[in-house]
Amino acid sequence: MKDFDLEGLGREMPYKMPEHFLDDMTERVVAQIAKQQHKQHRERRIIALFASAASVAAVALLFLHPFGGRLDIPSYESISQCASVDEVLQNMTAEELGVYSMMSNYYGN
Repeated sequence: MKDFDLEGLGREMPYKMPEHFLDDMTERVVAQIAKQQHKQHRERRIIALFASAASVAAVALLFLHPFGGRLDIPSYESISQCASVDEVLQNMTAEELGVYSMMSNYYGN
């Protein structure tokens, strides 16, 4: 291991700082913080915009639902009284058959 001569080091700084480096440090730090806050504010506005758009879409879906919530789905008792699937389909209204058709296409049956 190499021995260092501690007496020859003195009290000088091992690095040099440019002149006037610390003069505008406060302004640079404040400017950087302002830039970060502006970016965070912009991100929050974008998130709020997407959240409100999703809310509007959900409300529109509820109001524009094609059945308006008035679709009468046959009860289990009325279906279980039928002898066959053909009888169930014959007892369904056109609106119920439309729902059955959409659901069977959706589930791949």
